[in-house]
Amino acid sequence: MKTLYCLCACLWAMAAGPAAWGQIFGTQQGKVHFYSKTPLEDIEAVTQKAQVAFAPATGQVSARIPMGSFEFERSLMQRHYNENYLETGKYPYGTLEAKLTEALDTKTDGIKPVQLACKLTLHGVTKDYTIPAQIEVRGGQPVRATAKFPVRLVDHNIEVPKIVIQNIAEVIDVDVNFPLEPRKK
Repeated sequence: MKTLYCLCACLWAMAAGPAAWGQIFGTQQGKVHFYSKTPLEDIEAVTQKAQVAFAPATGQVSARIPMGSFEFERSLMQRHYNENYLETGKYPYGTLEAKLTEALDTKTDGIKPVQLACKLTLHGVTKDYTIPAQIEVRGGQPVRATAKFPVRLVDHNIEVPKIVIQNIAEVIDVDVNFPLEPRKK
């Protein structure tokens, strides 16, 4: 896992050129939470195994989420999610490749609103998103990234059987919380 993380960071640095190499920040324990609300049933799950890398100098963001690592309140929901909806045996990872639409201000501390132009891949389908996010800066360095955004199941070819269509929302609310630490070069 760390090898993949380092490879992604190196590829970014090479693609960006020497002037933009800069420091890479990230985590191996990013939190991703999703929520489906319907009149019949609420479904939510969380993982704290997202791998994230962020290069403030280039604005590049990369995340890799092991889709089978989401934990549900009920084991039956978890089994259906893994086997029937996300097919995690066939599509084990969700990925996000993004770039900040503007440079991040690291000169002052605080929570900075940013926009990400993203390619989100779930269930083997990649879709473009623009995601509003926040990056917390302390001491001139990013220390946390958070975001909330909707994901339409149909956009990623995630089919819900008609028998349970009223139990699962068509649009799932996703929120992420990624602590950021400097990575060694």
